[in-house]
Amino acid sequence: MDNSINPLLRWLLAIGVFVLSIRLISLGFYPLYDTTEARYGEIARLMLETGNWVTPLFDYDVPFWGKPPLQTWISAASLGVFGINEFAARLPHFLCTLVTLFLTYNFANQYFGTRRAVISIIVLSACLGFTVTAGTVMTDSALLMATTLAMISFWRCFQGHNTTKNGLLFFAALSLGMLIKGPVAVVIIGIALTVWSISQRCFMSAITSLPWGKGLLLFTALTLPWYVWAELRTPGFLAYFIVGEHIQRFLVSGWQGDLYGTAHREPRGMIWLFWIGAAFPWSLVLIKQFISFIIRNAKGSPQKPIPPITSYLLCWMIAPLLLFTLSGNILPAYVLPGITAMGLLVTQWINSQRWLATLALVAYGLLLFFIAWVSFGQLSKTSEKELISHHMQQMNKTPLLYWQKRPFSAQFYSYGQAKLLTSEQTLANLLLNNNEFYIAIAHTETSDQLLMLSNQCKNIEQTRDRILFRCSKTD
Repeated sequence: MDNSINPLLRWLLAIGVFVLSIRLISLGFYPLYDTTEARYGEIARLMLETGNWVTPLFDYDVPFWGKPPLQTWISAASLGVFGINEFAARLPHFLCTLVTLFLTYNFANQYFGTRRAVISIIVLSACLGFTVTAGTVMTDSALLMATTLAMISFWRCFQGHNTTKNGLLFFAALSLGMLIKGPVAVVIIGIALTVWSISQRCFMSAITSLPWGKGLLLFTALTLPWYVWAELRTPGFLAYFIVGEHIQRFLVSGWQGDLYGTAHREPRGMIWLFWIGAAFPWSLVLIKQFISFIIRNAKGSPQKPIPPITSYLLCWMIAPLLLFTLSGNILPAYVLPGITAMGLLVTQWINSQRWLATLALVAYGLLLFFIAWVSFGQLSKTSEKELISHHMQQMNKTPLLYWQKRPFSAQFYSYGQAKLLTSEQTLANLLLNNNEFYIAIAHTETSDQLLMLSNQCKNIEQTRDRILFRCSKTD
């Protein structure tokens, strides 16, 4: 193993640390965007406000059955410590990314040497999907951390390195996955291990290497209490979460059973294109390696045997891609559980420091541009912070209404005060009775309500998406 670190690698590592530091600082510079970040941020705020740490809430008294609570727990705890703000909501997810980097470095240093371990950190920090999602309020950074812990713990256990400790860490990581994302986390890890062990003809030895007795006991003790408690608190959770979220969501494109309006429709196989973008620029290295392998094989050139650890990393990397290939209801972040393996593979296959430096510097430049672009409000996303935050002090206890649609960011930045109004009769009565209230209405609204508001209320704020009116007895 090569433990030498030359000046170029030191510089690239320093730039990577700088980029991650800028990413950390930027977490409080821009609002929680609808829908994903604002939704999970509001769910965490509701958990903190209501004190209900068992069942995440979609709204007051409306349970959120779409995800287990661990990522909500860490965001809510951070909001409790640092206040209700963007930095607090995002910080725990950024810390999950740092833990993933630590686990990766430790693993690479043990099996590939210090030089390759440093390269693995450079590769991951210069990976667009990895660093862009670092600190994003969603489940994927925590899931990546859990998947990484599970896969490296299994490999160490299989290799006979402190088998009891690493075997128990493997089952603990499975529990984390169950509390972060649910059974899909176990399925992704299971696909990776099954495909690899069968291809290497070591299926039985892989199974027997794990401490199943103690491991299953630990897994059950960490996982089962919350699932049972959640079902008892809100009956119907298990049926929706297991069948709906883990079967129908991925097999039915545009699934209509989603209780929370977040189904996505993508062409089958789109996950592979998502991977190319998320793993950029290092996806180019792996594609080149794959093409070279095909060409050599077609020419009948002698092929070097693939080391077991390389095939292990390859199966780990493609496991989420295999799972979601036939699914139409996917997001680009679904490739992330295999992104650590991608970084470790690149450390083995990129031997030219010139190419390493070129690709890393290009990626770092793109990442810094992205961070600046987002921090200065140029991202084409929607958030209600601009519309209502300047008026929260003046609003006091005056009702804040959203006509027809209430974004999650409106709930987060109004501290739950924003209410949804859909009844034309109720709006007419409020205006007729000279009630005092604020109401936000979309620019695209062309109904009589917009005309009534324009005539009877004062336009106090406008954004790209909405107009905020103040209606009172004096207007």
